[in-house]
Amino acid sequence: MSDQPGKELKKEFQEFFMISSLPSMRIGLVATLVMFSCFAIFNGIVFPNSPEQLYYNRFWIVAPVMIISIIVTYMKPLYKWLHLIYIFLNLMMCLAVFYVGIHSNVDKKGTEYYYAWVMLVVMGLFVFYRMPFITIVIIGFFQIIAFTAANIANHTLELQPFFFYNNLFFVIAIYSIGFMMAFMFRSLNWKNFLHQKALSKNNMQLLEEIKERKLAVEAFQRSEIQYHNTLDSIPDWIYVVDREFRLVIINSSLKDSHIGHGLPVDVMGRVITDIYPFISSSTIKELQHVFDHGVMVVTGMQMTVADKEMFVEIRKVPIYKDNEVIQVMTILRDRSKEKEVEELKQKNSEQKEIMLREIHHRVKNNLAIVISLLNLQLRNNSDPELIRIIRDIEMRIRSMALIHEHLYRSDNLDRIPLAAYLHSLVTIITGTFSGHRINIVTSLDPTDVTIETALPIGLIANELLTNAFKYAFPGMQDGEIQVHLHKINDAEFTLTISDNGVGLPEHFSLDSEKSLGMFIVKLLVEQLDGEINIGRQNGTSFTIRFRNLLIKKQDIPLN
Repeated sequence: MSDQPGKELKKEFQEFFMISSLPSMRIGLVATLVMFSCFAIFNGIVFPNSPEQLYYNRFWIVAPVMIISIIVTYMKPLYKWLHLIYIFLNLMMCLAVFYVGIHSNVDKKGTEYYYAWVMLVVMGLFVFYRMPFITIVIIGFFQIIAFTAANIANHTLELQPFFFYNNLFFVIAIYSIGFMMAFMFRSLNWKNFLHQKALSKNNMQLLEEIKERKLAVEAFQRSEIQYHNTLDSIPDWIYVVDREFRLVIINSSLKDSHIGHGLPVDVMGRVITDIYPFISSSTIKELQHVFDHGVMVVTGMQMTVADKEMFVEIRKVPIYKDNEVIQVMTILRDRSKEKEVEELKQKNSEQKEIMLREIHHRVKNNLAIVISLLNLQLRNNSDPELIRIIRDIEMRIRSMALIHEHLYRSDNLDRIPLAAYLHSLVTIITGTFSGHRINIVTSLDPTDVTIETALPIGLIANELLTNAFKYAFPGMQDGEIQVHLHKINDAEFTLTISDNGVGLPEHFSLDSEKSLGMFIVKLLVEQLDGEINIGRQNGTSFTIRFRNLLIKKQDIPLN
């Protein structure tokens, strides 16, 4: 979509990607710093001598990095060095991770706050900073290395190996999630960048064409002589007739054609049908229509000129004088090449659609391979906790694979039928927990959404449904789970997943960092710019209100 060399285009994209992301990065960093500061100050006032407060005080070491990151977003002279500045700041963050880690005592209360903070640091790297992708991946890897080295240095690996490996697994998992999010952000921005480049180029071409035509019209109005000269300079065939269909003007191109085909050259004042006896009656009717209604008529026809097949676009343009059509100009333009290009574009569009379907099919198959590899891994492992974790990951992958299955089979590659997708997802999850005596009730309003909306909703539904199956009905109790999708309007929806089970623990909170599933649900709801409400009467219900991400936030407010 661009004629620029690859390296130059990628460099321009990187600058565009980084600079255009500064406002959102600034807001995110400020919000994070403010929230952390408020929480730390509150904890320091209410629980001044708690072991956790010691860790909060240590974590202030990253505040300068965040503050500097915010400051440089306001300093335009530094923009050309943003890449190097952010690399340096995030390498300093690696040192902070190591410094805090080596001063963390695994035997003392509050040490779990360290690895949770590291997870936030890793996620912050991928979410906030828009450096080249490979740079972010390498810095994130250094952060994990710093975390690992610190836990070895403070004897966590030696004293509590399970705690060490468990925390390392979650840090790597967050790194993987951040990796995928950064990759998705970069891919979407790359597409937007290319589209903007193409639109800008096409717009400039269109403006140039409009300018040229305007200049031609102005020249025509300034002088009759200049008008004739202009017509003669145009390579198209042009002739002008009056109300009696007598030729009053033919341009040089048409005259040359007359000479080449043995037609008379002195045609001024002669009736058009005498000069062109082969002219069709429909052409005469079109000329009369222009005289009667004063509107331009555009047609096209296939014709043979000098044993060459060509497609000609024919424009019949009214010429006014004193608000009356006195003449009609006919312009014949060879559009053979444009027609060939149009047909080629149509063919390319069809091939692109086939390719996109194949891509979705292959993505689905690759995800199925990942699931198979996970199952192979389980055969040689009897650790119930690892089996549970891998099963949860498998269900999340299945929900994503189902998206590509629907896109592959859909007539519209831009939309996913959300109701059908959720119904299929419910069926898969129910089959996974086939030993449970649980009745599933669904009520799903038909609606189509983008993949950017369907994917988070599928992951949210997967987490909530699997949690309901696993925890809401202990001891294989009978029960009921309801799934409702309600369409509020074309842009807003609600998804409710409820059960009549034992209910949530008294101190349950989405903000708890103990449950990765609930943490994922919270992040995905924020990604959808939505809201989540939890009901605790007669079991548990989760209601998520969200909008189709294709609809701009400012278009329809979420009340």
